[in-house]
Amino acid sequence: MMTPWLHFSGGDYLIFKTWVPESKGAIVGACIGLVAFCILERWTAALRRQMEIQWGSRALALVLRKQGISNDVNDKPKDPSDKIDVIEEGCSLPATPVTIRSRPRLVPPFIPMHDITRGIFQAVQSLFSYALMLAVMTFNASYIISIVLGLAIGEALFGRIGRLNRSLV
Repeated sequence: MMTPWLHFSGGDYLIFKTWVPESKGAIVGACIGLVAFCILERWTAALRRQMEIQWGSRALALVLRKQGISNDVNDKPKDPSDKIDVIEEGCSLPATPVTIRSRPRLVPPFIPMHDITRGIFQAVQSLFSYALMLAVMTFNASYIISIVLGLAIGEALFGRIGRLNRSLV
């Protein structure tokens, strides 16, 4: 039976039916396993952040290469089909060529190699999060303390990896 308040005693199911630490040594082993699991979760998050940066720059390069977009407004169009003649009836001004530019993409293109991998990363991170949630729901205070410490250690080790506004100092 599950104890519905914070406690340090053993006998709670931890994630699997066969994993029921009862002795103090088994609880310590479970806590060490939870700390390692939390560090692995933070490493996975850092790896995903790093990959997101690489995927974003590759997608942007692909979009710019396909659309031939330049940043200079005064650029002459490279393709003659980009020009149209504006002619209005009853207008005495000479017809002038106008460049039509499409607005920039708001959503990056679907690149299977990036997006399927991103989905796998999300599934793994969700699995880690739910497994940790189940461990917390045992109300075993030693598990909760181990999870918090493991996440803190993992963030200290891997939190700086993949940040967009990182400084080199």
